[in-house]
Amino acid sequence: MKNEIRITYPKTEFLKLNQELKIYIGSLFDEFLDLGESIQQPEFSYSLDSYYEKYTNDPYFSYVFFTSMNTGGAHPNNTIKTFVYQKEEKKVITISDLEQKNPNLLSILSEESRKLLRENPKIEHTKLGEEMLLEGTKPTLDNFQNFAFTKDGMLIFLEPYQVAPYAEGSFRILIPNSKLGFS
Repeated sequence: MKNEIRITYPKTEFLKLNQELKIYIGSLFDEFLDLGESIQQPEFSYSLDSYYEKYTNDPYFSYVFFTSMNTGGAHPNNTIKTFVYQKEEKKVITISDLEQKNPNLLSILSEESRKLLRENPKIEHTKLGEEMLLEGTKPTLDNFQNFAFTKDGMLIFLEPYQVAPYAEGSFRILIPNSKLGFS
């Protein structure tokens, strides 16, 4: 049996953000070790891989973590987690914080993401495909919790299974600044 852990994460100039990132990385590590202890098979290799992308759009710094945890299942568990730091407020903000600034935000994100995803060839144009798309883009906080700000708008990240089968992977949707309703 072989276990591999590869985690890349930033150290930023923002103390609160660094604390949040450290907690998150620690939770990934702990989850992997806990799962490994309970299900390890000697002939199988287990792995935890996590890397990040950084986006900036003043006053926001966004970090998007892509994690793959292989613990012996049919395929690795792939997840996405975002951290958006607002430097004037000196805090990590969530989709809930943004919704308080614009109560129509979730409806906008839902409508715009559905339009864009219906044009994506990875989305099945079947009854099941439409059901997955509608469920995964309902105007709820959970559906739009993973986002980042870029100079062009709000980048929404949807995990595998959220709007399409696992084999289609994750999705990124860019909602232009002009559609968001706040600056």
